[in-house]
Amino acid sequence: MKSSKRKVCQAVAVVLSALAASAAMAQTPSLLGGGSSLVAPTIQSEISAFPSTDGTAAYWSVGSGKGQTAFLNNDPTQFTSVTVSAGTTVTLTASGTVDFANSDAPLSASQISAYTSTGGLGVTDGPLIQLPYIVTPITIPLVNGPTGTGPTLPNGGTTATVALNDADLCGIFSGAFTNWNQITNPDNGSLYPAGAIKVVYRSDNSGTTDLLTAHLQAVCPVPSGTTAVPVTFTATQNFASLFPSSTPPSNFVPASGSGGVAASLLALSGAGVGYLSPDYTNTFLAPASSPAQTNNLSVASVRNTTTNTDVVPSYQNATLAIGTVTAPTGSNASNPSLWVPNASNPTTGYPISGTSQIITSQCYATHSDTPTVAASVVDFLTLHYSSNASIINGNGFDVVPAAYVTAIKADFLSNTSGLKLNIGNASVCGPLAGR
Repeated sequence: MKSSKRKVCQAVAVVLSALAASAAMAQTPSLLGGGSSLVAPTIQSEISAFPSTDGTAAYWSVGSGKGQTAFLNNDPTQFTSVTVSAGTTVTLTASGTVDFANSDAPLSASQISAYTSTGGLGVTDGPLIQLPYIVTPITIPLVNGPTGTGPTLPNGGTTATVALNDADLCGIFSGAFTNWNQITNPDNGSLYPAGAIKVVYRSDNSGTTDLLTAHLQAVCPVPSGTTAVPVTFTATQNFASLFPSSTPPSNFVPASGSGGVAASLLALSGAGVGYLSPDYTNTFLAPASSPAQTNNLSVASVRNTTTNTDVVPSYQNATLAIGTVTAPTGSNASNPSLWVPNASNPTTGYPISGTSQIITSQCYATHSDTPTVAASVVDFLTLHYSSNASIINGNGFDVVPAAYVTAIKADFLSNTSGLKLNIGNASVCGPLAGR
């Protein structure tokens, strides 16, 4: 559990330092955001590099589901953290306006519609904006696994990865496979040596789960030579909901947050399999990530069925999976759903890849702060899309495709496109109260 507590403490430390700085700099905005634990270490590093003249920022790592709820309802009470010290439990809860959220799961069409329809906050606060924030692989971490035959990891990796294919993933995450001796090595067609497997899954609503299950939905038939897979996979943030009565098989272990999954895997005495973003696995994938350095978890390579090659979960291979994409243009650019690329079953690159999204408002209330909240959000995003590649790559992610960056800057960080979608646009936001 050390890893999980450390993650919570880091999140609390960022929050407390941001709040303290806010009190000392009353004339600058204090941005409040939260959500995805996948992207939390990256955003915390970006907050540390955010110029003090632009204000302060606090990010609460609570999971994608709570991040979406917090933004859509402007409900800061979704942002909580609990620490225990010397037998005393301390609970912190955020307050104020929720300025942004991060989610690895895209907002659904119904969520966007409810926000913009009568009764939704968009009527008074202005349109919401959903943009791809980073490109990420979803790794399959292993503990006490078999000897690998797959490719090694980048950045000096010397140990062969355990190779898995889609049939293996379908069997493991459905509960059809409970032992390594049921799982076929795609490199040689033989079964792995025996070893009972525990599967660690996210118990909270998680965008990491959404990215994994989107791939499983796209590829999962009945694994050859096994009994029927006991679930039908659909893309979802709630892993347990895939199973009857929301109860996974007895060899499945629930854990909350990315740090919780890593800690649960490390605590196993036998073989374990889970799913995590690279910044919680190892420094071969995420050389600058503190959680990765602490956890030092092995990860599998996954066979791409189109290229018939084993692929490691590097950020370069995740970007290959995203492929050549173009951003929406014209009237389509105002549709938040169209800004999320789909890579659930790519023809090249790492098979379990996608993007994590940032959600902001187009309009923010005008206060006495100098600069305004809208200007600070624009500056934060400008730095992210222009100057923070080393932070992003260091955590095992990639920057979004160049065509997207160009469009994001033209449409949302300025109005050079002329579409009036930019944050703080006076003609759109003037009549509105703003967030």
